[in-house]
Amino acid sequence: MIMEKATELGMALSNSDEFRRLQAAKAAMDADKHVNELMEQYTQKQDKMVSMLENADSEGIEVSAIAKEIDDIQTELVENPVFEEMMEAQHCFANLMNEVNRTIGAYIGMNTEENSSSGCSGNCSGCSGCVH
Repeated sequence: MIMEKATELGMALSNSDEFRRLQAAKAAMDADKHVNELMEQYTQKQDKMVSMLENADSEGIEVSAIAKEIDDIQTELVENPVFEEMMEAQHCFANLMNEVNRTIGAYIGMNTEENSSSGCSGNCSGCSGCVH
């Protein structure tokens, strides 16, 4: 029975607006050559920065220059509407998953943030109004 309910939950999640939005945002981002180029540049610059920081002979000016390039790329990504939508869609889906996990946790007595703040033990006797 538990696995059947898990399957139902998975199917419901995959049909949720949040998941569909995430899938659409991912497809749009995958199709956007400019965003992909920026992300590739960002990864390369980060790798170069790590390499430079591991190398004791690296000049501070070089490290600063790479850090500025990384910041510039990051700024361009954050201002890109396709990338921005992807980040927002990920955030919304993560919130949905957190709500699901908190709800499940409340019923099995896990000490989640919400339960901790409300003093919920998972036992509804004497409950003052949590997610149950």
